[in-house]
Amino acid sequence: MSTTASLQALIEKTDHYDKDERYMATSDLCAILSKDIKIDEVLEKRICGVVLKQLDDPCNNVQSVAVRCLGILLKKVHEAPVVEICDKLCALILDGKSALRDIYSMGLKTLIDDVPEEMGNLVSSRIITPLLRGISTSQNDDIKRECLDRMGDLLRRFGYLVAREHEDVMTAAIRQLDHPRAPIRRRA
Repeated sequence: MSTTASLQALIEKTDHYDKDERYMATSDLCAILSKDIKIDEVLEKRICGVVLKQLDDPCNNVQSVAVRCLGILLKKVHEAPVVEICDKLCALILDGKSALRDIYSMGLKTLIDDVPEEMGNLVSSRIITPLLRGISTSQNDDIKRECLDRMGDLLRRFGYLVAREHEDVMTAAIRQLDHPRAPIRRRA
């Protein structure tokens, strides 16, 4: 069976009703993607969609393997899917299910840590505004905490690429120093 056919079959299995099948399909997808293979843009888009969908899976093990797969996938895909992943993860952190916010945040951390250096400018420009919005305007402490953590990751890796926003980041962080909850103040 060709690599493309194998990937297609695994994509189909990620929708299986059995959590073990979904887990194994995603794990196998991860294993194939870690090999030195080329995938076309259509298949890239399908794989990205499947992996992002699995971040919402009811099974924690499937979610965890999806985050791991995301790290491998980011090194294989072109810019368009990376933009889609950035936008989706930021939207999920800000507006997604609160019970899964830590998974979404872990996915964004994986993206920041694993995206190729040459895509740093693209990633930085896509995620800094939603993170600032989460820090500055959210009334939910969990959202503020996750956004502050991811902002720290972003600044550590790509801070030099977002120099124009440093003042806005500093202002947002300084405002959090008066927050009533200590975990928010510590992260600021």
